[in-house]
Amino acid sequence: MKVRALLAFLAAGACALPAAATAGPAAEDRPAADGPEIRSITLHPAEPVVRPGDAVRLVIDVVARGTSGPDGVTIQVGPGEAPEAGAGRLPSPGPSPGPSSGAGPESGPAPSADGAPPPGSAPWPGRESVGPAGRESAGQEWATWRFLPEKRLSRWYPAGRWTITATARGSGGAEAVRHAGFWLKRETVFSAVRAAGEGRGVRVEGVLNRVDPQGYTDYAPFAGASVQILHRRTDGDAWEEAAAAVTDRLGYFARKVRERRRGDWRIRFPGTSRFASGLSRTIHIGKRDK
Repeated sequence: MKVRALLAFLAAGACALPAAATAGPAAEDRPAADGPEIRSITLHPAEPVVRPGDAVRLVIDVVARGTSGPDGVTIQVGPGEAPEAGAGRLPSPGPSPGPSSGAGPESGPAPSADGAPPPGSAPWPGRESVGPAGRESAGQEWATWRFLPEKRLSRWYPAGRWTITATARGSGGAEAVRHAGFWLKRETVFSAVRAAGEGRGVRVEGVLNRVDPQGYTDYAPFAGASVQILHRRTDGDAWEEAAAAVTDRLGYFARKVRERRRGDWRIRFPGTSRFASGLSRTIHIGKRDK
């Protein structure tokens, strides 16, 4: 079941910094508008990747002007695409669903404040307020509002497309809304990768695993994934794709590459919208290797 809920990150400790902290487009040279404006939204890290034992702390910078009051800029962060033009903010969540009984990749318990899943809780925690947005902005001057959400993203949250919605509010009640999207992905890792000479070619094999979204183990086999077998003759050469393979239900893959042998070999998983790219260790096959 796809959970489409909203997590409101009204960040604790946000502050207005000089506009020079974020490089901006030519909009900075235009006269200030009558109402508030948002020039940009920047996320750090730009491509968050979750791992089994930790969670990702987001840092979000919003460059705006024409704001008023300590809540002159607020943000909301939630899974899913941005609303269509003119649709306003992200939709508010409905009642929190009960625990999912399916075996899909998004099922599993919700995180607690430290990212650990409390037993029997819903797969998504719904809306959460984390604190005030920050102090008063500098009126018509561009200012950077930095948000440091206390809630960190872990593997218990849905992987895929997420949206940041920033709202700037002026003294007359006018609002400006801007969206920025990013991809939340789970880590992938290779194990048991081997490359050995076989006749006039090389046999390459290994296992691809991904962070287990169910939480039963740290990593689970990644079945049905396409991997690239890369080769280079010497250190100074560029890597070339020599062959490709698809993992079986246990994440295992094997492929014999003909007419190539000496040099360096490694495996690459290019990644998907929900799983990060991965790269294996490099294996060297020399003249005397069998």
